[in-house]
Amino acid sequence: MPPDVRWSRPRGGMFVWLTLPAGVDAGELLPRAIARNVAFVPGAAFYAGPAAANTLRLAFVTVPLARIEQGVAILGQLFAEALARAA
Repeated sequence: MPPDVRWSRPRGGMFVWLTLPAGVDAGELLPRAIARNVAFVPGAAFYAGPAAANTLRLAFVTVPLARIEQGVAILGQLFAEALARAA
């Protein structure tokens, strides 16, 4: 995972919240992630006011650990590519 990506450490619940660097739109990354067989929910769906386009939510409770590790590696590559394009 690129060092500029931040995430919450779950203390219960079923989700992990990620914040990407400013200027990276999670909604624009979703089709690329799906093409690599990884899905997430863009964080903009969870804001009552102005949305932060650089956020996303990942579910982890029904996915085997090996698949989570694979998915996180794919997302890390996807985020690194997005950051390189934004630079």
